[in-house]
Amino acid sequence: KVGSPAEIEYKYDGFRMQIHKSKENTTIFTRRLENVTEQFPEVLEAVKNNVKSDSFIIDCEAVGFNPKTKKYMPFQNISQRIRRKYDIKKLSKELPVELNVFDVLFLDDKSIIKKTFKERRKLLEKLIKEEKRKIMIAKNLKTSNRKKALLFYKESLKKGNEGVILKSSDGVYKPGSRVGFMVKLKPSMNTFDLTIIGAEWGKGKRSGWLTSFSLACFDEGRFLPIGKVGTGIKEKAKQGTSFKELTELLKPHIIKEDGREASIKPEIVIEIRFEEIQKSTNYSSGFALRFPRFVRIRDDRSPEECSSFEMIKEAFKKQ
Repeated sequence: KVGSPAEIEYKYDGFRMQIHKSKENTTIFTRRLENVTEQFPEVLEAVKNNVKSDSFIIDCEAVGFNPKTKKYMPFQNISQRIRRKYDIKKLSKELPVELNVFDVLFLDDKSIIKKTFKERRKLLEKLIKEEKRKIMIAKNLKTSNRKKALLFYKESLKKGNEGVILKSSDGVYKPGSRVGFMVKLKPSMNTFDLTIIGAEWGKGKRSGWLTSFSLACFDEGRFLPIGKVGTGIKEKAKQGTSFKELTELLKPHIIKEDGREASIKPEIVIEIRFEEIQKSTNYSSGFALRFPRFVRIRDDRSPEECSSFEMIKEAFKKQ
């Protein structure tokens, strides 16, 4: 798909950042172009000290690491940093991130997206002064050798990454597209990215929090319900994504309420792990997920980019 030799890169378990610099101003955006500059002071510092240009746009993955052991941490451990408005300095020391830069789109007041990946990678290597656990260039291997590619893939998994990405050396940058230029390779797991379309207000110790989240997949301009999830979400923020955090995130998107039931505009996408897909008459998709479990919030996905109805039908057939 990407041609030979392929450019193979680590696929990090972090969240996507795009960093824009114009003279004195540096801004950090999520993939959905939300401004998160204030939430990541250590990233600003690393960029200021280690990127040698006054004007650029770089594409990166921010990966959390344990400040004591220096080992990478799963994305869900640091997801709370994206929306945090207080204790930012404290959190940047407790849950720091390393910036792994994998592309440069704009440099010295010029767009370079029409240059090949090979050319952009060379420019990137000149642009970034690497500093471990601050800012690095995504680890890369250029090869036509399957054995070497497989070893590189296994090495990436061993380091706690998601897998690898295969890129075409001659591919130009295509926003929102990877057809023909990029292929992800990671272990097969039963996970879908689904959007939240409803929830129930909790009772007892979960009173005041939204719980039991209704999920939907995307199908040609509409969202089809496919089940509910409540497992995997924590009661305390320090344990991971909490009911309180999800409630604060979803509250502005509540469309209507009926008793404890809340209908929610499809805006927030979450990753769900499950045991199997079953046929079901309870949901208009015709399917339900067995033993669904929350994995993480997908800030890098818009609702239209969540798992499609076609994907779910295909996955059901392959079981």
